[in-house]
Amino acid sequence: MLRKKFMETIAAYELIEKGDHIVIGLSGGPDSVCLFDLLLDAADELDLTIHPVHVNHKFRPGAAEEDQAYVESLCRSRGLECKSFTVDCNALAAATGMTSEEAGRKARYDAFYDTAMEILDADGTASVKIAVAQNANDQAETILFRLLRGTGTDGLAGIAYKRYERGICVIRPLLDIYRDEIEAYCEEKGLDPVTDHTNNEAIYARNRIRLELLPYLESKYNENIQETLVRLGHIAAADKDYIWQQTQMAYEHMLIEDDAEASSDEGGASASGGAGVREVVLDRAALAELHPAIRHRVVLKAFAEAGLEQDITAERLEAADKIICKKQGPKMVEFPHGYQLKVAAGRVRISKLP
Repeated sequence: MLRKKFMETIAAYELIEKGDHIVIGLSGGPDSVCLFDLLLDAADELDLTIHPVHVNHKFRPGAAEEDQAYVESLCRSRGLECKSFTVDCNALAAATGMTSEEAGRKARYDAFYDTAMEILDADGTASVKIAVAQNANDQAETILFRLLRGTGTDGLAGIAYKRYERGICVIRPLLDIYRDEIEAYCEEKGLDPVTDHTNNEAIYARNRIRLELLPYLESKYNENIQETLVRLGHIAAADKDYIWQQTQMAYEHMLIEDDAEASSDEGGASASGGAGVREVVLDRAALAELHPAIRHRVVLKAFAEAGLEQDITAERLEAADKIICKKQGPKMVEFPHGYQLKVAAGRVRISKLP
C-alpha cells in the first residue's frame, strides 16, 4: 500500500524520470531509511542511480557517530557507498549568526549540492535530483508553524513536492505518507532505523508543535487536525500555482526589457552588473492597475530577479504600493539587504544600491 502511494506521488507530481541520478539525504531515521528502501526498490523499474549522503552535524557526540556508522553499514549491505560529511553545526551557527537548525539545514544542502555537482562534473548530461524525506506529518506541522508566525496565503501551501535549490531539483516523494505508515513499513521490512532522542524533546518550536500543540488540538478540537492541515495545504498550493501563473503573465507584460543599458548609464546596476544582481524596470501605470494580490507578487518576482528572494515584509510591500499607485514625484522605498524600489518618470526601478 505504501509503495503504491509512493509511486502515485512520483507520477502525479512528475518527481522522477527514468535514468535520473538521485542524491538522497540519509540520516538513518525512519523517514529517510524508508525513502532509501523505496527508491532502491524502484531503481530497476525507473533506471535510477542512487547516491546516499549522510551529514553528521555533531549535535549529539557519540550518538551522531553511531548514526553515521549505521547508515554507512546499511548502504554497504545494499551494495552502495555512502558519502558522509561531518560539520560542526554549533560552530557554524556561532560563526554565522544562524540558529542551530538553520546551520544544520545549510550543512545538509551544501553536502547534497556538492554531491550533485560531482555527478554533473563527471557526466554533464546526467539528470540529477536531490530526494529528502519530509512526510505528511511534517507538512501539517509546517503549515501550522507558518500560521502561528503570521504567514501569507502562499505560506499555507506548505512544503512543495518539488522545487529548485541552487539550480538542482529537490523532490519530496513521501509528502503523501504519514509517519505511522512509515514506521509500520520499516518494521515490516526489518529496516531497524535509528532514533534521534532530541525529536522527543520539546526544545525547538517545531518539536513543541509536534509534541504538545498538535496532540492538544487532536484531543480538544479535531481528531483529524493533521489531515485537515494537509488538505488546506493542497487547496492553498493550487491557488498559489494559479495566482503565480497570472503573476508571470503580468510581469512579462509590464517588464521594460530594453532598459538595462540605459539604467547602467544612469548609475543603476545593469542587467549583467556586479555579483549577478541587475536592475529590473517595470511600467508604473501598468503595475498600478493590477489587483494588489498580483501587484505584490510582481514586485516580489522583480526583487527575486534582482537578487533578493527573502525577508520582504508586508509592510515594505504596502509602502511600495503607496508610491506606485500615486502619481507623485520621484519616490523611493528601502528594502532589506541594501535593495530599493524607486518610482520616477513613469517607471518602477528595482535594484540593489551601489
